[in-house]
Amino acid sequence: MKRHYFWLLSLLAISIFAACKKKDNPPPYDPVKQAVIDEQLIQEHITRNNITGTLKDTSGLHYKIMEHGTPGDTIALDDRMNITYVGTLLNGNQFDAGEKTTLGEYRLENLIEGWKIGLRKISKGGKVLLLVPSGLGYKNANMGSIPPNSVLVFEITLHNFYY
Repeated sequence: MKRHYFWLLSLLAISIFAACKKKDNPPPYDPVKQAVIDEQLIQEHITRNNITGTLKDTSGLHYKIMEHGTPGDTIALDDRMNITYVGTLLNGNQFDAGEKTTLGEYRLENLIEGWKIGLRKISKGGKVLLLVPSGLGYKNANMGSIPPNSVLVFEITLHNFYY
């Protein structure tokens, strides 16, 4: 009889440990499948929020130039910048913001692809709305308050940039 209890307890212990096993690795990222999902989510967001005048880059980035800025040079990938920005998820939850933030230690080339593409659409004094599909953001990585496969919404004013 004690043998049955031993096996039963052993089986129960194995089941508990197996159920509690931590999953450290996210599922494989499928960029094609996720791009289709992100595109649908972006289109729904645009419709739901009555956003007009958006354009779509060949990369999949949706953007709306709210102010072009002063005519002249556009920011280079190795430039640093002075910006104001707000970053939200599609549900409106804000995950980041900066007021006239100087990203002196960050060059544009070190930021997410969506910013690299979107900020080059405006010049000094320009303002842009970016709808960044997950493939141009953080893909399937969990970035704190940003869940995996998140479409990101940024409103960015580019005050200045410099080398």
